[in-house]
Amino acid sequence: MKDSMFTIKLPKPVGYILKKLREAGHEAYIVGGCVRDSIIGRKPEDWDITTSALPEEIKSVFRKTVDTGIQHGTVTVILRDEIEDKNSELRGYEVTTYRIDGEYRDGRHPEEVIFTPSLEEDLKRRDFTINAMAYNEENGIVDLFGGIEDLENGIIRCVGDPCERFTEDALRMLRAVRFAAQLDFEIDTPTGAAVKKLAKNLSYVSKERVYAEINKLICSAHPERIAAVFDLGLSEQICDEFKKINPLYVALIREHFQENVKNEVYQPDFVFKQDVSAFDLTNPTDVSNRAVRYAFLCQGMEEESVKELLKELKSDNDTIRLASLLVSECGVCIPLDGYGMKKEMQKMNAKEFDILLELKKICNSLPIYKDSCAVEDNTRLRELFKKIIDREEPVYIRDLAVGGRELIRAGVKAGPELGDILDRMLEDVLREPVHNSVLYLLSKYVLK
Repeated sequence: MKDSMFTIKLPKPVGYILKKLREAGHEAYIVGGCVRDSIIGRKPEDWDITTSALPEEIKSVFRKTVDTGIQHGTVTVILRDEIEDKNSELRGYEVTTYRIDGEYRDGRHPEEVIFTPSLEEDLKRRDFTINAMAYNEENGIVDLFGGIEDLENGIIRCVGDPCERFTEDALRMLRAVRFAAQLDFEIDTPTGAAVKKLAKNLSYVSKERVYAEINKLICSAHPERIAAVFDLGLSEQICDEFKKINPLYVALIREHFQENVKNEVYQPDFVFKQDVSAFDLTNPTDVSNRAVRYAFLCQGMEEESVKELLKELKSDNDTIRLASLLVSECGVCIPLDGYGMKKEMQKMNAKEFDILLELKKICNSLPIYKDSCAVEDNTRLRELFKKIIDREEPVYIRDLAVGGRELIRAGVKAGPELGDILDRMLEDVLREPVHNSVLYLLSKYVLK
């Protein structure tokens, strides 16, 4: 199927590459995710190009190229975007020859790649119909497998036989769930059945690749769809600690997100809202975003199990630390008094405590939260926290009006005694913030 009526606005460098290849006598199209995203109104992150030109022919058309995957037909064309700005940085665009993949024996890489002059053969090997469309300005959208219809109907469906597609690369099973979460689509019945049948094959995929997909899934607009990982039998194959996540609790998460949380997640009212980078729930690369979502998923697990789970998934250390801390502290009842709250705040920095309050707000209707924190009033807790921040009340050692240098100048020797004095000073000002002055602290704790 060709749809010449639909127009995609191409970046000038991409249009330039297509034009140069066509002028050299070759077919050339953008392909895959950039076509899908353009159709549904999203800004593509990458622009992949496919062509009938062989790798050596691609290289002969452009002045500067890099053999980034030439054994699989991929050449990166390097352009200084002189079309728009002669002073812009060098940029690379992957151009790949139409190909047919041979047998997959390792569940990821074909044993051989056969180049083909047929666009249809190239599209036939791709994972899902919504990712198997091509486009150029002459022919419009080339949709041979019903990708547009599946986009309209909200369906994730394999190209051809789903068992073949998943045997070629087992990660595609997890990608099906991830796309469903990102797009709020449903996985069609034959595709879902194939996932259940071949779920064990996911255990052969590297943890780095698995983590990348889980990350995108849980940071998507519909994190509750992680339930499909359990429904389809994939959870048993991810890693040992992942098995400890309670599927019944995941079902509660699904229900809770669907009914109560969506607006809260994307329109948070944080004390630190002026610092968007502190907690950006719309940004999959933001540590706070990942950590709070993993913490929500892992409620009820032991702190060490959360750490082990994220370590097995090859997560970064910042996400591991914050997610496990949030799980540990979410079930701790925060006192509704300034001193008690500040003692809890000392377990983390102020921005992380802000995130903890928001996580508690999200979890407050879940049974596991009600059991441990039934008396908490999140609204009043947030009001108290805001007062502490607005008044700049001391919470941490660094907030003291007197530090280690001042104590040494006053004659205190560096060592345990100095640390003990600082601890006593801090305990004092936690109870009475007005005591946080140089004159008071030195006169009471040093100049006796």
